[in-house]
This record gives sequence, structure tokens and C-alpha cells, in this order.
Amino acid sequence: MMTGYQTDPSPWTRFRRHLTKGILFVAGAAALALAAPAAHAADFQKEWAELVAAAKKEGVVSIAAGGAPSRNYRDIFDAFKKKYGIGVEVSRGGANSTISRVLAERKTGKHTMDIALISVRINNQRLVPSESLIPFEPMLIHPEVLDKSKWYGGRYWYGDKFTKYTFFYTAGVIDGLRFWYNTEKVSAKDVATIKTPGDLLDPKWKGKIVAQAMEDPSGIRQMIDSWQTEGMGPDWVRKFITGAGVTFSADRRILETWLVGGRFPIKAPTGAEEELRTLAKKGIPIKEGVIPAKQGMLRASGSGCCISAFKNAPHPNAAKLFANWFLSKEGQTLLHTTIPNLSVSSLRNDVPFGQVIEEQRRTPGKKYFYPDADPESGARNKKIQDEIMKIWESRKR
Repeated sequence: MMTGYQTDPSPWTRFRRHLTKGILFVAGAAALALAAPAAHAADFQKEWAELVAAAKKEGVVSIAAGGAPSRNYRDIFDAFKKKYGIGVEVSRGGANSTISRVLAERKTGKHTMDIALISVRINNQRLVPSESLIPFEPMLIHPEVLDKSKWYGGRYWYGDKFTKYTFFYTAGVIDGLRFWYNTEKVSAKDVATIKTPGDLLDPKWKGKIVAQAMEDPSGIRQMIDSWQTEGMGPDWVRKFITGAGVTFSADRRILETWLVGGRFPIKAPTGAEEELRTLAKKGIPIKEGVIPAKQGMLRASGSGCCISAFKNAPHPNAAKLFANWFLSKEGQTLLHTTIPNLSVSSLRNDVPFGQVIEEQRRTPGKKYFYPDADPESGARNKKIQDEIMKIWESRKR
């Protein structure tokens, strides 16, 4: 007979009920956890397939490239074309002339470029101020690119003051002042006396050193770096440019010829020198020297440092596809494996070093000073550049 109320279940019964509910909750949560990655993967594959289809309709991606990418990335561009059936049009000529043309076209409402593979200096001084770029991170959708744990420092690195336009994908390791010398004209004993940057200013080297002129983007960049490097600084730069008897040229082929022929047996300071390394391996009597620095540093090296995306791109889907593929493990592996004597390395941590030269391979776990990733570096470097150009122009008076 019912009494109008029920007695409480036993402690054992209550325990079993709670246990059953707990098991069901955990099982449900586990099922959701397992389903989430699969759902995300399916969503990405759908988005990627739609992007590829839209990019194929556009048929081409147009790239404004500086020296290194325009010379050395052909195999990478060909791989992209082969994989997706999308052509890659790359600008010809130097970075400055290319950007002058592009900016002039944009003023008339003509938009011809999608992607820029141009130095951080030109990005900061010309593309960012002219509002020619779009924020880069919103373009990124590939899981391999979005996973910041795969990038040096567990983050993205940018070279502009807004930290959103100029995306660094490589960096050069600066372990000292590097120079090349002709072994038939300069003895090992003489090279051994070059222990500090100041030793290059010794009168015995007057008339024997060549360097890149300030009209060359790499030349001005080397002097900007020297201006800010311990043991060098403004006084060293001033003496090197005006008082050390250095011969300058903006023509890299001429500099190479002078060094190899021995007319000027030392080339200093130097940066990316893939051509000289190739010649040295072929038996040409030239060799690289280095004056060690106290602190390891990362530097944005030339036009092969960073990628940015143009506003009002004529082929936005092809640009998005290229950017994601290029920054993926596959794209950055090609960067390391198709360019002989590569003098920078990808900021991805999960790609083999391939043909990256030994001194440009970051030490795992080591922290480096990275001034180019400082948002204030653009303005600081511009001020330094202006001072250097004043010194440079004083030579002509």
C-alpha cells in the first residue's frame, strides 16, 4: 500500500546512479572531443577545396619580388603551378624599380600585384605608408600554418610597426661580421690579424676592399646593421664609408669579378652570398672569414625574408592559396631543399635544413636577439638610413 511518500534510496543505490550519470557524461564528452577534430578537418578540407577551385578560375598569382625570390624561387613557383595548375607571374628587375612601378600603377587605379616578396625595409618605407597592403593573418587558414607551435618562438613574427602586414617567414643568423677574401692575394696569416671590425680600417687594407654601394638594398642594410652592432656603431660606419679607401659598386657581378680576379681581394661586410659559395665549391680561390659577435642575432635578410599581400589584389583567391601553401611545411621544405647554399632558414621549426648553410641553422632551444621584429625598428632604421645616406653623399662633395 502507498503511504504518500517514498523512502530515500540506499547509499549504494545513490552511488550507482551517480556513477552511471558520470560514465554517460564522460563518454559523451569523449565522443564530442573525438568528433571535434574530425569536424574541423572536414570543414577545412571543404574550405580548401573551394579556395583551390576559386583560385583555378583566376588562373594566376602575380608576385612583386625582390632579388633573392626572383632569382632563386623558380623551382618553388614551378611546384605550386604543377600542384594546382595555377601560373605564377614574377616581376623582373630590382625591388626598388618594381615597387616604384607598382605604386605608380596603383595611383591610377591599376592593380596588378597580389603578393609581395620584398625586403622589410621597402615594406616599411613604401608599401605600408602607402596603405597598399592588407593585414596578413586573416589570410591564413591552413592548419600547418595556423599551428604557432611549429614556428620559432611559438608565434608569428612581423616586421612593421603595426605587427600585421609584413610577415617574416625566414631569418638570417648573424654570428659576426662576415667577409670574403681572395686566397691568392691575401694570406692566412694576414686574415688572422682581422679579429675585430676595426681591423678592416687598418691602413694596410686601404684600396683593397670592395663593398656594396648604398644604392643597393643589401648595401644600405649592411650599414644599418653595422650602425647598431656592438663593436662597430656610427663611428665605424663613417670611417668605413669615407676614410678606409673602400671601393663601392651597386653591381654585384662587378664586385664578384673584382674579388675573384684579385683586383680587390676583400669584400666586406657580406650577407647572402650564394653565388660566392658556389664558386668556392668549384675551386675558385676565395674563402669566407668571420669576426665573431658576442650575441646571436636574427636578421631579416633581403627580399627573401617576408611576405605581404596587396590590397585590391587582382587574384585574391590565388594569392590566399599561394600564401598558405608557401608557408606550409611543404612550401618551406622546398625553400630549404631547392636553393643551393641558402643563407637564411625558415622560421618554421618542423622542416629539414636541407641546403641551408651550417652557420645559418638555428640552434634548437636557443634564444636570439631579433631587432627586426621590434615594432619600432622600422622608424629607427629609417632614421639611421637617413644618417648613413648623408655620410654617403658627403663622399661625392
